[in-house]
Amino acid sequence: MIKVKLLVISCFLGLNLVAQNQASNWYFGENAGLSFNLDTNTVSRTLDGQLNTREGCSSISDDTGNLLFYTDGLTVWNRNHTVMLNGFGLNGDESSTQSAIIVPKPDDPNIYYVFTVDDRERDGFTNGLNYSEIDMTLDGGLGSITVKNVTLLDVCSEKITAVLKDCITEAIWVVTFASEDGTTGIFNTFHAFEVTNLGVNTTSVKSTLTSNITEGRGYLKLSPDGTKVASASVGFGLYIYDFDVTLGTVSNDLRLNINSTNDGILPYGVEFSPNSKLLYVHSSNDFFDFNNPDNTNDPNNHNSTLTQFDLTQPDIQSTETTIDERKLYRGALQLGPNGKIYRALSSTYDIGLPSLGVIENPNTVGLGCNYNHSAVSLSPSSSSQGLPPFIASFFNVEIDIIKNGKSSINLSLCEGDTYTLVSEDIIGASYFWTLDDVPLPETDFDIEISQGGHYELLIEPNTGDCAIEGQAFITFNENPVAYVKVINIATGCYDTSELTLEVSTTDSSDALLILCDDDGIEDGLQTFNLNDANSQVVDGLPSGLNISYFENYEDSLLEVNNLRDTYTNTVPYNQTIYAR
Repeated sequence: MIKVKLLVISCFLGLNLVAQNQASNWYFGENAGLSFNLDTNTVSRTLDGQLNTREGCSSISDDTGNLLFYTDGLTVWNRNHTVMLNGFGLNGDESSTQSAIIVPKPDDPNIYYVFTVDDRERDGFTNGLNYSEIDMTLDGGLGSITVKNVTLLDVCSEKITAVLKDCITEAIWVVTFASEDGTTGIFNTFHAFEVTNLGVNTTSVKSTLTSNITEGRGYLKLSPDGTKVASASVGFGLYIYDFDVTLGTVSNDLRLNINSTNDGILPYGVEFSPNSKLLYVHSSNDFFDFNNPDNTNDPNNHNSTLTQFDLTQPDIQSTETTIDERKLYRGALQLGPNGKIYRALSSTYDIGLPSLGVIENPNTVGLGCNYNHSAVSLSPSSSSQGLPPFIASFFNVEIDIIKNGKSSINLSLCEGDTYTLVSEDIIGASYFWTLDDVPLPETDFDIEISQGGHYELLIEPNTGDCAIEGQAFITFNENPVAYVKVINIATGCYDTSELTLEVSTTDSSDALLILCDDDGIEDGLQTFNLNDANSQVVDGLPSGLNISYFENYEDSLLEVNNLRDTYTNTVPYNQTIYAR
């Protein structure tokens, strides 16, 4: 009995690691790359990629995070960054929005399928949806394409996404948007192809809807929990649907509008938060001047908006929140294995930018999601419009074990703090905690922590249901040091027609600010900007300090009732305030 139990635990833990690590390496844009290290919770740029693409790209790593191969939908490069054996001539296109997605064959660690979608029209025709098979045991473990370009649909949009069907068979749904019979450019049907340990089922599950869309561009994403589908069609709008992960069917279409101060904003990139409750959309004005290419390549002609919707509310449209607006071209949004959403940045169709934007806390409703523009440097490489899509289930953190209302993945604490990670209390379930892949003795639904690292939780219900996962990256920082300085304000013009702000500090340093009571009322009161004293206040102290001003010492200690930047002294001629 004990041996069987350990085997089950090992299998579940293995699945958890695969889900995270298979998305560890990204290749995209103009020879750009990222590598995610889940053990250290770090992201670093890589400069060895051979891929140069405007849009379509995909990559896959093994269950320990080592790169296997990547593609633009036309060519496949192996982990040595050389073209894979027989790895050319695939039927995707680097200018297809989601040119490719890579899916492992269930129960076979050596076989992978590369599904490709062509652009809407290349050389007067389209190659539609195809798949090719890769055997990683060939060419000394570098892999080789053994089956190439098996056609599933003659015509389809530039969209493709995938999600785990269930954790027992590990079957995967691969979904695209096309016409009902897959032969015309009038798209009204979602096709879900099931990938099992027997291979690819070439007969799709069809979900035909009432909308007829003739636009192929824009991203298609399934939510990490497999319950929602988001589809962005440039020129035809943004739609959200329900997805039945058991049946592979799509239903209940809802149109969402993008309202922006920028005119003519059209959706392109979409992504769900890790908890599947929020939707993010990257839209642009899709400006093209076919008569004057210089106008098309002028960054000033391009506007972009980043939007959030709360899918948990009855009126989803009313929850629309503009997160960012700026001069920018369209771009992808992609959830990373660290729980953050990355935004592709490009000035125009042809001009990329040397960084990515990041939504730091994508589970947080509103501006608290903390969008950080140009957060990840790619220099000397550049981002373009695309980022590699993955099976959405790779990022499915079922439960939030941090529960601080900010981030379900990352938590920063101070030295000496303790914190309790809490999961769901399920009767009869078994709980398995690890820290940096090392099992912990705790077997309860919560755990008190006092050291940093990567905590993971696996819950095995006794009902036969799928295992439930949770994870948290914990960082302990040095405790901050507060410096409080006493500021003596002297007000009045006197004979010199000057007013002096004298700063006396606990470390005997002085700061002077030349002021004058020149408001026409000789009362010793004057309005001035406290920030004018900032440089003198921090003189001699460590760099990077934040400064706040208070009228009394108690407020400075409690950090309450801080003064506004523009301040009028309340005591004529001489007053003491405090800078913290």
